[in-house]
Order: sequence, then C-alpha cells, then structure tokens
Amino acid sequence: MPISFTRTQDGVSTQVCRVRRGNEVFYLRLAEEPDDDLFVDAELHRQLLRRGVSVPDIVYVERFDAALGRSAMITTEVAGAPLSEAPTLETASAVVRDAGADLAVLNQIDLEGFGWVKRDQVAWPLRAELKTYREFVRSYLPHAWSGGLAALFAPPELAQIEAIASDEERRDLAQGRLAHGDFDVTAIFHEGDQYSGIIDFGEIRGAKPTFDLGHFLLHDGETLPWRLFDSLVEGYRDAVELPQDYRNQVRTSAVLLGLRQLCRWIGPERGAPVDHPSGTRPSAADLRPP
Repeated sequence: MPISFTRTQDGVSTQVCRVRRGNEVFYLRLAEEPDDDLFVDAELHRQLLRRGVSVPDIVYVERFDAALGRSAMITTEVAGAPLSEAPTLETASAVVRDAGADLAVLNQIDLEGFGWVKRDQVAWPLRAELKTYREFVRSYLPHAWSGGLAALFAPPELAQIEAIASDEERRDLAQGRLAHGDFDVTAIFHEGDQYSGIIDFGEIRGAKPTFDLGHFLLHDGETLPWRLFDSLVEGYRDAVELPQDYRNQVRTSAVLLGLRQLCRWIGPERGAPVDHPSGTRPSAADLRPP
C-alpha cells in the first residue's frame, strides 16, 4: 500500500508530518530536542482518553530513532478541520462549548511542579521543571522593569504590571495542574457542526487551572471575527465548578502569559526589536473577560 507524507503548515517548534496510507491518515510528531522522550506524551494521550477527552490515539512511539536523531510518535487523525476555519458563529459557538468541557477535564489533572513538562523519563503524574508557583509566575520576566519594556509601557503601567505579578506570586499553590499551553481555535477540531477533538500538546506545562482559559482569552478574536470566550466558559462550567473570582483569575493568567511571550520575544532568547508587531499590539493589561 503506497505511503506518502507532508509537513503540516501549523507548528513551528514542533515538527509534525501528515502521513497517508491508502485512505488512512496519521500524524508523525518528532521531539523538539534529542533527549526528549515522547513516551511522556504518549502516556498523556492515553490518560486523557481514559478520562473521555477527545484527543488523538497512539499508534506507535519510539524512544529514540537513530536515523531521525529524535524520539518519534505516530497518532491517529482527529477528524475534520480546525475551528479557525469555522464557517459561522453558530458552528463556532457550539463546537467551542463542547471543547470547553474537555478542557476542564484536562485542567483538573495534577502535576508535580510548574512550568514546562519534563520529557526526560516517563512518570505519572507528569513532572514539570519548576518547584514553586512563584518561580513560574516570574519565569521569563525581567528582574527590573526597564530595558525594552520601558519603550513599550509608561512607568505607571509597569508599576501596575509589577503589582499584578507580585499579587499572583503570593498565591498558595502546592502543585500545578495540567495546561495544554497553546489552547486557541487552531487546537480545536470540528467535523461539520460537531466537535471532534483537541490536538497539539507540544507546549504542555504545569500552571494554575485558569492558564488555558487565559491563553484563549488573550487570543480570542485574532483568527475568527467572533468572540468565543463566553461559549468556552459555558462548556467548561458544565464539567467543573469555577471559583467566584474566576474572571479575575483568567484575566491575570492572560496578562502574565502575554507579558512572558513579549519578554521572550524582545529578550536575549530571540532579540526581536521592540517595534516588531508582537510588541505593538494592544496591551494585555487592557484585557477584560466579556
């Protein structure tokens, strides 16, 4: 039976190829680093499937492929297309509600630690790089609010950002919860008007439970012309109870996530200029859940 493969368009740091064998479609993912073990991701997929979350199933996983120089994993296809291609508001709202229920289940899974999930060995619960939530809150943020950030924010705005970070790092969280890490309309799939699953777990991490809601809020309306945050929350609340102050918690997650992304972009890691479009979008500090 003939086999063909092509690199998928989405996904920059994570290498993913679409593999066709006759009428069947699979996805081949390669680890980002030579010492990453995708058995960790395979175990996550299996655990999510056991909990009823719609994610790709595991077909094959290799701890290290000498020819590729990486760990490799093959999964089944999630049917349909990304929600970013939804034709109508009605379809998008219905699909994102169902995705919200799955996201809520995912966000209840405990991790050991915070930040990026370690892929050095298989363990359950998954293990993250940082021991404390305070370390996670301050990760990628500068020691002093100067340099590139001073060119983007006025002193009162920097003071407000510092106050948000200081309040958040005092939050008493003993362990992290699983976060998809890159949850937006490109990670949600639908077939027709029906939700079909969640993909792309390349940026999983340990965080507080509202991290993914904050990520979705931060990017809501960028790809589609409609705001879908309320529909996502509606489905989320069908699965778990949110705290009374969840809107403030989501906003804080969004603000700090946007700030970390900005600091990584203009910091030594990437060294982009402060006038790059990533730094001239509306400030994350202006976010308000609808």
